[in-house]
Amino acid sequence: MDALRELFAAPWSLLLLLALPFLPLGRHRVWRALALGLLVVALAQPQLPRASERTMLLVDVSDSVRDAALEAARDFPLGSWGDELTTVYFAGEAVRVSGVGADVPTVVDRGATDVARALQVGAAEEPSRIVLVSDGVESRGDLTSAIPSQAVDVLYVASVPNARLTALQLPDRAAPGATLEALAVVELDRDAELTLRPSVDGEESTPITRQLSAGRHALTFDVVAGETGVLRVDATIEVDFAQPTGDDRQSAEVMVSEEAPVLVVNDPATARALRAQRIDVVEAGPEAISAPLDYGAIVIRGAVDTFSSGPLQLLERYVDQGGGLLKTGGPEGFGLGGWYRTALDEVLPVASDVRTDVTLPQVAMVIVLDVSMSMVSGNPSRLEVAKRGALDVVDLAYQEDLVGLVVFSDPSVTRWAFELRPATDRGKLEMRDAILSIEAQGGTILLPGYRLALDALRDVDAAIKHVIVLSDGSLFDGTGPFGGGSPPDWFEVGVEGRRDGITTSAIGIGEADPEQLSALARGGGGRFYAADDARELPRIFTSEALTATRDLLRSEPTVPSARRHPLFPFEGALPSVDAYVSTTLRPTAEALIVGKDAEPLLAVGRHGLGRSAALTTDLNAWGGEFGAWPELPGVLGTLVRWLQAQPERYTVTTSRQGARLQVVVDAVRDGAYVNDARLSARFQGQQVALQQVAPGRYAGQLEVAGSGGSMVIADGQEVVARRQVTTPDPEFAPVDGAAVLARLAERTGGTVIEDASQYVPPAAQRWSPVWVWPALAAFAFFLAELAWRRLARDPEGPRAVTARPSPGSRRASRPQPS
Repeated sequence: MDALRELFAAPWSLLLLLALPFLPLGRHRVWRALALGLLVVALAQPQLPRASERTMLLVDVSDSVRDAALEAARDFPLGSWGDELTTVYFAGEAVRVSGVGADVPTVVDRGATDVARALQVGAAEEPSRIVLVSDGVESRGDLTSAIPSQAVDVLYVASVPNARLTALQLPDRAAPGATLEALAVVELDRDAELTLRPSVDGEESTPITRQLSAGRHALTFDVVAGETGVLRVDATIEVDFAQPTGDDRQSAEVMVSEEAPVLVVNDPATARALRAQRIDVVEAGPEAISAPLDYGAIVIRGAVDTFSSGPLQLLERYVDQGGGLLKTGGPEGFGLGGWYRTALDEVLPVASDVRTDVTLPQVAMVIVLDVSMSMVSGNPSRLEVAKRGALDVVDLAYQEDLVGLVVFSDPSVTRWAFELRPATDRGKLEMRDAILSIEAQGGTILLPGYRLALDALRDVDAAIKHVIVLSDGSLFDGTGPFGGGSPPDWFEVGVEGRRDGITTSAIGIGEADPEQLSALARGGGGRFYAADDARELPRIFTSEALTATRDLLRSEPTVPSARRHPLFPFEGALPSVDAYVSTTLRPTAEALIVGKDAEPLLAVGRHGLGRSAALTTDLNAWGGEFGAWPELPGVLGTLVRWLQAQPERYTVTTSRQGARLQVVVDAVRDGAYVNDARLSARFQGQQVALQQVAPGRYAGQLEVAGSGGSMVIADGQEVVARRQVTTPDPEFAPVDGAAVLARLAERTGGTVIEDASQYVPPAAQRWSPVWVWPALAAFAFFLAELAWRRLARDPEGPRAVTARPSPGSRRASRPQPS
């Protein structure tokens, strides 16, 4: 059967021969059977072998190998390859040449490599074998879509050493006269002396020369923004070895315009650092947070109590609509200052809720809640809002924590709503049911309920024991109709619990006596909150629970670690900070500096159309060596300028996908998506129409050529956006070319050539189709059979025809009787 498969391209057609004996072929069976049999043989497509030495030699002459592949190809013993050798030079195009001694034609674009195109050109000649000499880098086309049917033998040639300027990073915007820090990122394939030559608006700046090792490096230089308009910054590199120069240049554009000042609230140290960067700063208190917020960015420090709910909501809208916000730490920052679950909390790139692992119940906490009749006032009532706060505390607790709740009014009514129990899933369900069933009744007698809480906490083995008291009126303990004598010393009552390791905080609302409750909190080593608005109770409850029961302050000196980021060109250990507030990085945010256990010390993120940042240390008191770091003002200046960037109507993002550049434009005007626009992208001499793929979103792809440039987005004939795009030249991409070529050889049945001087293409056997001969023979037998039938029907050949006489004439010829 194997022999049949070699001799016939369609051997299964021969099964039709079995049907010949059963066909009604008539008297001339032999002739007809021979003709039909030959037709079946022709349908089986017979083929005969013949020796072939037809070879296609493909030589890479692109910039990534320069002349190295040509030199390697000249090592082949081409004289022994036979006379049927065809040579093709390829880079961006594939061109047939007279041999490996030929010069590279000028029509060949050496700045790109299209291996797929070269294979297609080579396979079109139907050679018996293809020999490919290349570094395996392809900057155009797709090799996997052009696998030829012929075997491909490959000779790997290493790419030439190269130096690349991969990025030039600057802020998008700047104020006139501002000093900007430009960051140039270079990559070297070998050690070299490198010179960076920057220029600003065509005027050369002082060159920077460094001796660098192989690898990636960042070089910085200062740029001073001039008058309003577009500032163009260019940079080129030079090295002390010969190498391709197509990826040695980058450029960037900065929009120079008058910018709104930066508002700094209660943070003198940050304000000084920003002024050192020539940023216009306005220092003020929380009262400055009022509409309209005409600031380029806002920096705030301090406790949440210094801001009312209105300014917090205003700040949240400010960021959501495109503003920039920096929140700094300190003794009243983040979780320590009650920021958890505020209107501003979700805006920040960090969360104040810190998760920790414990083996014993870490926290035991009892809420002592006033349920006197005065708590039903308000709409919604104070009691309903307080119940919501208690529910939030339960939700905040971990399953190892113990939580209990005591309701107090008259002594006869004071009781446990639920005793201390673990905050497991089942425990939380029972706690919620108990909280929702609480109703108001009676007066305001605190001491019996407070002592219930202390007695329960004394018997608990927990790391932290805490009581939260909430009341909306004066405490009548020891006075009025509930008994004579003098009222208790609330400070000493708090001290009583403190002696047993139990801390107490108090929340006063409405007509609560601040002197009584604050004395209790001072004696208990906790905090006192005066809630002017009942709607603030849930936030106060959860913030107090978080502050009192979690170790949020990292008070020991810490050496932070930097993570490389476009806004932060440093990595590794930084000068130490004396303290910072522990927070958790949100999933969508990025940490630039981290402290203990990768906790964020400086983080950035986005919210709505705006941007936000968090610095969890306090430069006024906790900065330590980090606060005196010479690079810190520049870091803060770059960060705040990033926060100052206002959202464009057309936001352009790009991403590299192989040898193509994916372009995505998000179009928003006045908070609404821009649909049905006729957007197009122009880049590196190419133009492509962008297709709408979602509300306000348009996308398209461009070929990547070179290492970057300015992209222009147009709506019809109107330019609506510009973006500086860095696209590392794919011609010099870090690709394992040897592995690429080895996979190609394996898939086609070829080999990897180890020694060019010893390589001779193996003789190949080609099969030539001969189906036309049995087809012609069948036709000849068919004609012969037709002729035979005619001869058999009339063996004597043609005859003479005699006219038959008419009846009358016969009668006339008869003899008459005598």
